[in-house]
Amino acid sequence: MGRAMDRHHRLNQPSRWFISATTIPPTVIALGFVIVPVAMLIVHSISIDAIGSTFTDSRTWEVLGFTTLQATLSTLATVSLGIIPGLIIARSDFRGRQLVLSMFAAVFVMPTVVMAAGVRALLPGDPDGLLPIVLAHTLFNLAIIVRGIAAAPLPTELERAATVLGARPTELFRTITLPLLRPTLLGLSAVVFALCFTSFGIIRILGSATATTIEVEIWRETIIVGRVDRGVVLALIQLVTLALALVVWLNVRRQQAPHRHGHRQPISRRSAFVVTASCVLVTAPLLALIYGSFTVNGKLSASGWSNLLDTSIRPGLRLGIDPARAIVTSLMTASIATGFAVVLAVLVIASTAASPQLGRAIDLSAMLPLGISAVTLGLGLLITFDVPPVDWRASSLMVPLGHALIAAPFVIRPAIGALSTLNRQQVDAASTLGAHPVKALAHSVIPVVAVPLLSGAGFAAAISLGEFGATSMLSRSGGETLPIVIERLLSRTGGDFRARAYGLSIILASVTMGIVVALDMSSNRRKR
Repeated sequence: MGRAMDRHHRLNQPSRWFISATTIPPTVIALGFVIVPVAMLIVHSISIDAIGSTFTDSRTWEVLGFTTLQATLSTLATVSLGIIPGLIIARSDFRGRQLVLSMFAAVFVMPTVVMAAGVRALLPGDPDGLLPIVLAHTLFNLAIIVRGIAAAPLPTELERAATVLGARPTELFRTITLPLLRPTLLGLSAVVFALCFTSFGIIRILGSATATTIEVEIWRETIIVGRVDRGVVLALIQLVTLALALVVWLNVRRQQAPHRHGHRQPISRRSAFVVTASCVLVTAPLLALIYGSFTVNGKLSASGWSNLLDTSIRPGLRLGIDPARAIVTSLMTASIATGFAVVLAVLVIASTAASPQLGRAIDLSAMLPLGISAVTLGLGLLITFDVPPVDWRASSLMVPLGHALIAAPFVIRPAIGALSTLNRQQVDAASTLGAHPVKALAHSVIPVVAVPLLSGAGFAAAISLGEFGATSMLSRSGGETLPIVIERLLSRTGGDFRARAYGLSIILASVTMGIVVALDMSSNRRKR
């Protein structure tokens, strides 16, 4: 009887050719476009001279020191500002609660060049250096802490019991709430630190010659100076740091309990004020952008908008960039990158559904770009595909490919999570009734993963539209995307260049934030 059931189960499984057809392509993509480029970085860095000159150069230690300092301060500031609003949202029920969470998420996916431009417009005197960098990182990453705490496992029974026994709010927070939050905060802090440590767009715009990070130095050494070997050594230093942060996050994630909340209470006036103030804080750069787009040389003017797509500095002198063309390029790049990411996700989903053991390994390899900074990934692709017979450096598909690799985990992860709810007994039942195993699998899988796949595609498009790090490494003259044009306009002085940059930033932010808010709100409605 047992043998007959095993034979019946094997007959109901997809054939080997189907498993191979769905497994081989994503494996080749992961090997060819992620693992091999990283390996090429390591091979290129095995030079005693390059390693020695990099580690004996005082600038390396200055850059590493500033990178660590700004990442540490940014993480501390983000955690400090995010704890209280996160706890309030976790425990309170109020109208617009999901909209507030969606707004924080939208700010987090806002292009880094837009956040940097907003902070520059917000602060007087056109500052650069540590203060504006920390402010931009704090506002940008606040969503990680707020949403992370709002979703954290926080049982309220102990707090209620302590309150009944007369514990003061500060004592309650110190002795009960904070210990319960510590694992969550440690994991979230590791994520924030990694993002700040690998910051690129914000540093490019708000940094200076002395206020720069490893990520920017990799770009400078590789693209500006032409010392690829030193750039590779710096990229490996950064990879090690990212790996350590990822290990911390994974260990904390394994230790966390399932999410559960006590009954949410109506929000108090004081708590409502804190949440409102947090919302105003994270949206302040956007408001500053709107005002700045109508200001030229300290006076109100609409010339920034009227000249938004102008390609000349003055009659007879070209600007060297074409904003209108950049908008079209960004939309085309996002479309191609999203298509690539969705195709890769479909292949991973199919391989996971057909063979869960193989699928898990492929899923893990597809997640690798999350542990690699955008500039490092771009550098790896640049080195790997710059040698015949795969000399693709000048190809217009290099930028969409880089974007697709960066965005793919955000498409794959939600779909794979939904796939875990698949009832395989229904698949076997359909096969028993005469349906082909592949057809039975498709009819069962598609309804489960369709919505997460669509949401992931939206996030992929938003990520591609605002991507700046890999684009700076891979784009060529005439193929600039909107973030590249914004950064170049911000680097110019005089005239209405800055107002134009602010106007383009508003357009870019409106599209990316609109996508994320719509997806987040619709996802919440489906959960209800």
